Amino acid sequence: MMKRSIAFHGMCALAVLALHFSTAIAQDDAQPAAEKEKRVLEVGRWYPVLEGGVNLTQSSYSDNWNGGDKGSIVWTAIVNGLLENQVDPKLNWTSTLKLAYGQTHQQKQDQDGSRAWDRPEKSTDLIDLESIGRFTLGGFVDPFLSARLESQFQDASDPNGRTLSFNPIKLQETAGIARKFLDEEDRQLLSRLGFSFRQHIRKQFVVAPTSSPDPPVTDKSSETETTNDGGIEWVTDYKTKVLEDRVTWTSKLRVFQPVFYSAQDDFDAVAEADWLAAGIDPDVVDFNRALDVDLENIFSTQITKIISVSLYLRWLYDKYDNSVVPKFDEEGTLTNPADIRTATRLAGQFKQTLAIGVTYRFL
Repeated sequence: MMKRSIAFHGMCALAVLALHFSTAIAQDDAQPAAEKEKRVLEVGRWYPVLEGGVNLTQSSYSDNWNGGDKGSIVWTAIVNGLLENQVDPKLNWTSTLKLAYGQTHQQKQDQDGSRAWDRPEKSTDLIDLESIGRFTLGGFVDPFLSARLESQFQDASDPNGRTLSFNPIKLQETAGIARKFLDEEDRQLLSRLGFSFRQHIRKQFVVAPTSSPDPPVTDKSSETETTNDGGIEWVTDYKTKVLEDRVTWTSKLRVFQPVFYSAQDDFDAVAEADWLAAGIDPDVVDFNRALDVDLENIFSTQITKIISVSLYLRWLYDKYDNSVVPKFDEEGTLTNPADIRTATRLAGQFKQTLAIGVTYRFL
């Protein structure tokens, strides 16, 4: 059953990737040759791009406002960067940076009808830095090396309100082959296939959280757990202009198939009866080697020089968070079944954000 599930999601991922290729190639063939402008990078010159923006939505109501509406403030700060250099005719170096953080402030109404602002809750959080060195040797494919760091500014998943900074952290190193199918001023398509090693670094509170906030757990002492896995990764980046060049479409498809996991013995050490007693599917021992698929699409347009509108769509299938491993007490009893359940996501995750705000391009 597990193998059929992996095969099904693999076919879905390949179908989406094929759609990306066919769309790009069809658009390329339909465009007159005279209109195609191939990019020419000057050797040794840096090509930096850096833009930042803030999206804000706000509403508030007086204490006597009728209708039960509640005020809210939703804000998101975003920074996107790109740095490219054709170091020499045989080496291209490209780095990308994505930073995002946002909060939601919600009004609450007391029994006497008075309104007050509740504590803010995190709504968006992302740190994503990737650097790729591609050896442009003039062949059908280019060898490449890449490194990536992925994290968040604040881990607010603890139900008792405790937070951890820059947690978890995922480091990834990849080597393989890449091909630049399109390289024009307004259209680029790069696909790469390689073998990746990943390191998952997660801080966890020593005192486990409780489901009841009374009394709340306030002990913030933590310990760090590190796991490793590796596998085959396929990444496709596509960027083009659509709707008569008024909208920029940026797409990234990332498919990762783990082949080994450093904490596999910890999972295998738990008997099937113990998994069932903890309310966990015993097949969780295989979830950490399931296919991961991450599809991201961004549609953006500039209304004025600083006012922009963007639509962000992301579908993520990550059956198990490999930074979470089983823990046992001195008697060999599983002590963190709640963490295992939280790390298990049997269905795909979807995120959609439509925003209008102020965006400024620094470089």
